[in-house]
Amino acid sequence: MDDIKLLIKGNEKNTFSIHYSCDGFYYGGAVAPSICTIALCNIKTNELHTFALHNYICGGKCLIDAERQLLTDFVGYFKSLKNPILIHWSMNGLEYGFKAISARCENYGIYDLDFGNVQTVDFSDCIYDSLLKALLRNNCGSTNLLDGKQESVCFDKRNYNAVKLSTEAKSKGIAKLINLAMQNDWMLNNDDEEDYD
Repeated sequence: MDDIKLLIKGNEKNTFSIHYSCDGFYYGGAVAPSICTIALCNIKTNELHTFALHNYICGGKCLIDAERQLLTDFVGYFKSLKNPILIHWSMNGLEYGFKAISARCENYGIYDLDFGNVQTVDFSDCIYDSLLKALLRNNCGSTNLLDGKQESVCFDKRNYNAVKLSTEAKSKGIAKLINLAMQNDWMLNNDDEEDYD
């Protein structure tokens, strides 16, 4: 954790928690899973930036156009950031996270998203627990939090707002957890069992 604190110290305004939700895992095929929400929260200002299907559908777009606009707007915002540090929870996998977002962008012909030159920190490496349990244990939770299975059910029922609210709650919760960790004011799970949601 000390190396993460050193990385963030003095760079808080450029440090964001990031979380996303989609309709499944990315198995490396031609079509990546649909992205429902991407949420970033600045750890200094607590300002939330959300790119969500729900918002674009409410604006009158069909599902495909809404997702294309979500990704286009996210890439535009992401490219505007100056040397960001992204703190995430298990988004480095081959079947999900940054690779799934990039693959889905490519499905829509968006090729200028590059996470490779960005400093990312997998916060799940610091805590041997699920994200939901870590957030709730440290009073960083919200009534909007859903686990992955619940989000998937909401996605299938086209309740994109519930998925958006859950993703936002996770991004904000991770930002709160980071700030607690920076102040050495957080509770870790000392169990040896790893349980990731």
